[in-house]
Amino acid sequence: MSYTGEVRAEYFGGAVYENQNTAVADTARRFEITSKRMRDVLIYVTTYAQYFGDSANQRMEIGAGDYMWITKIDISTLYFKNKTAGQNGTVTILAVRE
Repeated sequence: MSYTGEVRAEYFGGAVYENQNTAVADTARRFEITSKRMRDVLIYVTTYAQYFGDSANQRMEIGAGDYMWITKIDISTLYFKNKTAGQNGTVTILAVRE
């Protein structure tokens, strides 16, 4: 099967975004300092479980080797912290820029 229709630029999204963040302390850390509006966001924890949430509360647990999807978000609003003190986890985010 082949596609013979018109390929238009508005059918495609923005550039790919990829960044990684590793804890250096047990306090909550902001993933990005400046506003970055993204869609189709994959959050993947590669080492040591992390809690994530907003600046006030980080209650959602993501285990090592686990991931979660968010449809649209400004990733500068995401905060992460170690689930277990001293286990500095790494979080990778892959997304499409708005």
